[in-house]
Amino acid sequence: MRILIASVAIMLLASSCGNNKSEPTQNVSEEKSYFPVAEYVKGEIKIVDSLSVGIMKKIIRGSAKDSAFIERPEFHTLANAFTGPDLDKSNLEAKYAEHSFMDETTGYYTFTYQPKEADAPYQRIDVLVKPGPTANRVRSIYLEKSSLQNDTSINERFYWKANTSFSITREKKYKDQQPIVEQLQVIWDPSAY
Repeated sequence: MRILIASVAIMLLASSCGNNKSEPTQNVSEEKSYFPVAEYVKGEIKIVDSLSVGIMKKIIRGSAKDSAFIERPEFHTLANAFTGPDLDKSNLEAKYAEHSFMDETTGYYTFTYQPKEADAPYQRIDVLVKPGPTANRVRSIYLEKSSLQNDTSINERFYWKANTSFSITREKKYKDQQPIVEQLQVIWDPSAY
């Protein structure tokens, strides 16, 4: 995993350096190395399973807030939103175009995946990575998904903060009514409770 991210960073740096000759690119897609979102999150889940910390779940609906500690099986069920087959590397390669850039202010690379077709499961996928001297570190994964069920539009935003937490925000908008927003947060880093 770390080798994969390091090789992507090296490829990006190498492609931005060098001479100024303009050469046609033949198979740009062959140069891409899609980030394995589902596999990365599965690895994080294994790490959480190995920790002896409590896992807190917070739910926010409008002005109402509720929180409680949860057991590992519930954590797994909730985290599965980030590990579905749509986020497997092969599906990302088939359905999304990868773009990347480095923010020189923060030093982070952002890998953005945009759908090739309108019916792709996610409308946006962003992975934020900090290159390091020996290994790269993932900071976060962000996903956006929209769907329509009868006369209700549902917008979902998923955010995985490495080694800390994840959140899922759902906004349901019924015809001619105010949207209903619910946010779920799951936290395993005690300093972030």
